[in-house]
Amino acid sequence: MVGKQDPNQKPPESLKALHKFYQKASADLLASDTSVLDFSGLQEGLPSTRLRIVRTLKGPRLQEIFSRFEGCGEISADADDVSVYENADLPGITYAGHLVTSYTDYPGLQLLPSLLPRYIQRTLLSRLLHRDLSDPKHKTNVHFHHNVPYDSLAATFSSDTERDGFRGFSFFDCPPESSSYFPATDPGTHTSLTVAQFLNRKLRWMTLGGQYDWTKKAYPEGSPPRFPQDTAQLTHGIFEHVRPEAAIVNVYTPGDTLSIHRDVSEDSDVGLVSISLGCDAIFIAGLEEASTKVVKPVVMRLKSGDAVYMGGPSRYAWHSVPQVLAGTCPPWLSDWPASTSVPGAESTVSNRFAAWRGWMANKRINLNIRQMKD
Repeated sequence: MVGKQDPNQKPPESLKALHKFYQKASADLLASDTSVLDFSGLQEGLPSTRLRIVRTLKGPRLQEIFSRFEGCGEISADADDVSVYENADLPGITYAGHLVTSYTDYPGLQLLPSLLPRYIQRTLLSRLLHRDLSDPKHKTNVHFHHNVPYDSLAATFSSDTERDGFRGFSFFDCPPESSSYFPATDPGTHTSLTVAQFLNRKLRWMTLGGQYDWTKKAYPEGSPPRFPQDTAQLTHGIFEHVRPEAAIVNVYTPGDTLSIHRDVSEDSDVGLVSISLGCDAIFIAGLEEASTKVVKPVVMRLKSGDAVYMGGPSRYAWHSVPQVLAGTCPPWLSDWPASTSVPGAESTVSNRFAAWRGWMANKRINLNIRQMKD
């Protein structure tokens, strides 16, 4: 393993300036900025000579992984091949497309656009925000200053209706106008939250598996809660060298950002896996050369279903999200958690979460998975 990194090290000034620039960039500027890697047209060929293919995930193998995640023997929708490209400007930094046929090992920072098909995105979203969010083992930022009334809300609003493979209590079972609230631990400092306030704006992140201590910037001693098995199998099936043990689920609304940082608290050099759901986001990554301290950044536009892998020399790259783009959630996902007709997904129509229709329209969910120890 690489020597322990300093969690308090300050990011390079050049990346801070780049983050600030893209935080303020307009939609028109982003659409015309050729330095932003946008993989929408990869089906038509490589967008520039800066990319080369380094790996491919075959469609039949992906379909097998997705079928197992769904919990059924066969899925009617076929999975496309997914290929990986390397950027010649940034050694060790790689990106991915699809519809190719070879399969090789890969190092560095990788982007796998359109990795997850629509029905898998909806299922993953449901398991994260219905099942996992309602499990007291998985803490959120709201737990810092509020008590989360899992039992009382479940007793009042729990449903036996199954949707997207989920049966049991979800916070989305509570009507948006519900007067049920999350009491503040210190009423003199913080006010109580309604369910609508919790889901619409106050929920910023949730931890799965190893519960990261944001104050100490370390994982607690002792055995962590079990990482959700189906999500672990999905991740490990695609990234076979990663053993999922901890994750942070970030919940973004346009206007939110993720500041420049490095993930250095794990006792492992195994790469980080990041999966995007919902609205587009601008993602910046930068490697600092040890001798010159010069930073080589890359800026990309991530879309729903894209996955990023940060391994090799980019495992400890600086990275940030300066902007989430409003109104860019795919139409077939924007109605979530209400039902939407999705090719390859179940056809049963459920009105269980109809009151929350459109919740995802201006949201981005980012699942960041890591291995804690070698």
